[in-house]
Parts: sequence; C-alpha cells; structure tokens
Amino acid sequence: MNRYKVLSNYPFVDGDIHWIKRRVLMFPAVCTTAGVAAGLLGIGGGMVKGPIMLETGVLPAVQSATASFMILFTASSTTLQFAINGQFPGEFQFDYMVWFAFVGFVGGFCGLKCVGYFVKKYKRESIMVYMLATTIGLSAVAMGAIGVRSTLVDIENGVHLGFLGICDSE
Repeated sequence: MNRYKVLSNYPFVDGDIHWIKRRVLMFPAVCTTAGVAAGLLGIGGGMVKGPIMLETGVLPAVQSATASFMILFTASSTTLQFAINGQFPGEFQFDYMVWFAFVGFVGGFCGLKCVGYFVKKYKRESIMVYMLATTIGLSAVAMGAIGVRSTLVDIENGVHLGFLGICDSE
C-alpha cells in the first residue's frame, strides 16, 4: 500500500508512517517485545510502546492518544479481573472501585485541560513528549524503590526468596 502511495505521489501528512520493508518486519517484533516487557513489569503497554511510536515518527498527539487507549484497555481488563475474583477491599467491594474511577476521571480531565492549555500557549507538542519521559522515569524509580523495599522486608522476616546454591540437591 505504501509503495502505491509513493508511486502515485500521494501527499503524505506530517506523522504518516512510511511502511518500508524494514519497518514492516521490525515494528511487530519490537512491539511484541515491548508488550512482553510491559506484561512482565506489570505496567500498561502504552507506557513502553510510547517511545517506540515516537521513534517511528508518529506525531506526539497521536502517540499520546494511542498510548492512553492501550493503558485504558490494560487497566480496564485488570479491574474487571479483580472484580470477577472479588478482590476489591471494602464492605461492598465496589465502593473503592467507584471512588478510584471518579478520582481517575477527574484527574484525567484536569490533566487533559492543563496539557492542552500549555500546548496551545507555547505552541509546542514536545511538552507531551517531556511529560511521557518524566512519567516513565518516575515510574521506573518508584517501581525500583518499592521492589527494593519489599525485598528488604522479606529478608528481615526470613522469607525464602527462591535462591538456592548451584550444588544444592533440593
């Protein structure tokens, strides 16, 4: 399809991906790897695939919307899984869910308006890229700190971490 567009002098828009043979082969492989990494880390796929989409030339606004949709899908499926298994805290099991959904909606709406204001004011879509980088960086630091703290608490409590010697027969 891309070849026909190039041959017919199709007027590409800024941010259109030119699907050359290398990208057609690499993009699914990289996205699959990113999805597996996101699943292993327990974060939304949009958080990992966001920088990949920016690297391929996708506009920041398109990347942000796509990543947000991927994160929404991941969060919704996880929430549904917890709801089905009855793992929500609280007397009715859904009071926390409704509260956090409301807070998330208000936070998302305020964030959308604030980011939109700054993008219009400074006429720079790179603000979204900086926010993505900051979010990923803070998430990495927070996940590392929580993991270290959890491991130290487990060591203090004498919890077996699953490591054995090479020569142990057990």
